[in-house]
Amino acid sequence: MEKAIICVDDERSILAALQQQMMREYANKFILEFAESGEEALELCEEFIARKIAVALVVTDEMMPGIKGHELIASLALLSPDTTCILLTGYADSDVINSITSANLAKCLAKPWDSQELFGTIERALQAQ
Repeated sequence: MEKAIICVDDERSILAALQQQMMREYANKFILEFAESGEEALELCEEFIARKIAVALVVTDEMMPGIKGHELIASLALLSPDTTCILLTGYADSDVINSITSANLAKCLAKPWDSQELFGTIERALQAQ
């Protein structure tokens, strides 16, 4: 079965940096998609499910207009329970983190992220599936 990774951030410069790094690491292994909002990410996830493509991983920002990252993670837990999520953020309070640690959150990483830490987290999350 084909698998996908979705990256979500409302800041285009951040999303472009993620896209460059993810394409270099995973373009030959996964379908990669990049969304500028939680709503767009949910639409992509629904499209993948309809096409019988597993959404293996979602990397999302927390602070976005509309659906926040933790809300996206909660929605994904219902829509695609096997999807692992990584929260990549410059801001997240402990109440937000604690509210989603029991769901499908693999880890919360701070911006600016360390590429080795991000890809190590991704690899561990994918191996655990």
